[in-house]
This record gives sequence, structure tokens and C-alpha cells, in this order.
Amino acid sequence: MEQKRNCTLDIAKAICICLMVIGHSGCPEFLHRYIYMFHMPCFFFISGWLLKDKYITDLKQGMFNKIKGSYYPFVKWSLIFLAFHNLLAGVHIYNDSYTWHEFLVKVIRIFTMTGSEQLLGGYWFLISLCWASLLSLFFLYICNKKKVVNSVSIFSGVILCLLIVMLGHSVLGKLPQQLGGQTFMATAFYLTGYLFHKMDKFNKIPLVAGIGLLLIPAFAAQYAKWGMSDCNGWVSMAYYVVAMAGTLGVFSISSKLSTLKVSPFLSYIGNKTLYVLTFHFIAFKLISWLYVYVKGLPVDNLTQFPVLQDTSSYLWIVYSFVGVGISLLIWELFHLRVFSFNFQKLNKLV
Repeated sequence: MEQKRNCTLDIAKAICICLMVIGHSGCPEFLHRYIYMFHMPCFFFISGWLLKDKYITDLKQGMFNKIKGSYYPFVKWSLIFLAFHNLLAGVHIYNDSYTWHEFLVKVIRIFTMTGSEQLLGGYWFLISLCWASLLSLFFLYICNKKKVVNSVSIFSGVILCLLIVMLGHSVLGKLPQQLGGQTFMATAFYLTGYLFHKMDKFNKIPLVAGIGLLLIPAFAAQYAKWGMSDCNGWVSMAYYVVAMAGTLGVFSISSKLSTLKVSPFLSYIGNKTLYVLTFHFIAFKLISWLYVYVKGLPVDNLTQFPVLQDTSSYLWIVYSFVGVGISLLIWELFHLRVFSFNFQKLNKLV
């Protein structure tokens, strides 16, 4: 049972990371709105599901592990990409080079998790994940101290987070920049994932019901453009419901896919989500360069982000496949025996 459960989680991550790449690829507007209804909430839900009970009793170790899992890769890859910024600007990937002052400011922002490189635009997820996991751990630690870690207390934490987002600037304006509405939305989904784990509600959603749940964000996308970064007021409550419908739908589909022959490949993708998150924009630039070269367009078009704006209608499909494929290839290159030895030494320096 546990093995299947882990496979289902990996497949759910694979589905969501592929949806993320598609969402960034310049796909049709309705598909973009549909994806943004639930794909990132699903990631926070999965992270909450994976939270181990032992970290609730050992808060210090729990916080250390959560910081290590999100803060460390954020800083490492942000510094690496920052080091190459001016070189990439020289080949028209970026508009401008950094001065030394701008470079130092960027370094400070990286270490304080308040900003990263444009090619790592998806790294807002790691920032929100870091804070959401810490807030959730602290909340659950307090509940454990009072011996009230149960469905009611955990769901109360979810409602509290949503109320903070709903109240908006009157509450969030008094908090540090990192604790914005997006972070509290992430915390709500994180706690919900942990709640569903405690309730053991995982493989109990029939496939037909899962497909029906995925139709709910499709219906909402017809009339609204919602995402984790722009929900406030009553919309935050509605978005939570819609995003959870999509998330549970993904889990239902994933549970079914875990029984098919394609499951090992999807699990493989699901275990490489950090690399896809990190490198898919770079992969997009390769397609943009090829398109500019073939069409004889001005090379300055490469600065368009994340993809070229005026292209053939089908190119988003190419961007999507290459975005995932190149990222997986980079993972394989980094883990070649000869290359990985040098890369491990680089890790120790960063």
C-alpha cells in the first residue's frame, strides 16, 4: 500500500510539473487559466502530505530539514544563475548586464529569499514552500503541545490562513514581506495535505469522480483568471475550493495511472521536479533561438520572456516538450559518474 501511495504522489508531481511548463509555454489563454487554478496548490498539498509526524514533536529538527529542502536549493541555484547573468545578457538572453552594486543587491536578496533571477521565475514556489512549511510546523507543534492535533484543529488552521488572506492588507500589511497572501494560501494547502494524510483519504476517489472534480476548475476558468498570487477577499475562499477540486482530481488520475505501464516513466519525471522547475526557462530559450535563427528575426527577440510572443500557434507544444525533456537531460548529465564528481565538489563550494 505504501509503495503504491508513493508512486501516486510521484505521478501527481509529474502531472503538475508538466502543467507548470505548459502554463509557461505560451499555451492558449483558456488552458493557461485552467492550469493556474490548481497546479501549484497541488504541489503544496503534496508537500503537506509528506510532512512526517516526528517533526511536529521535534520542532528544531523539523524546521532545519524544511529549510534545507527549500532554502538551500533556492540559494544554490540562484547564485549559480546570478554568476552567469552578464554572460547571458551578452548573448541577448537578458536585456541588461548587472553593475557590481546591482550584483551585490541580488546576492543579498537571494540569501534573504526576497528575489531571484528571471530565468528562475518559478522559484517563488521555493520561497512560499519554505515559509508555508515553517508556519505549518509551528502551528502543528503548538497543537501537539496542547494535545489537540486532530482534524478539527488542523482544519481550523486552514480556515485561519484563508481568513488572513481574505482580510488582505489590513492584516498582511503589518507582516514582513515574505508573509504575504501567497504564503498563507500556500500554508492553507500545505495543512490540507497533512490533514488528508491524517484522515487517510488518498486512493478513495473513483476515477469518474476525479474527472468530475477536474471539470470544476475548467468551469471556473471560463469566467475567472485566478492564481495563488492574485487572490484576495472572498475570491481566496472560492479559489481554495476550486484548487482543492483540481488537486483531488489530479490524485484520482494519478492513482489510476499508478496501475499502468506508464507509471515508472511518470514517477521518474515526478522525482525530477526541481530540475524541471530550474531549467525549463533555459530550455525555452533554446527553442526561441532556433526559431529566431530559422525565421531570420532580430536577435533581440530572445529577450522576450519566457517565450517568444508572436509565433506559430503550435509552438507552445514544442516549448512544453523541450522544457521538460531538456530539464531531464540536464539531470542525467549532472548525475553521470564523471560529471557528478565535479558537480558534488561545486555543491560544497556554494
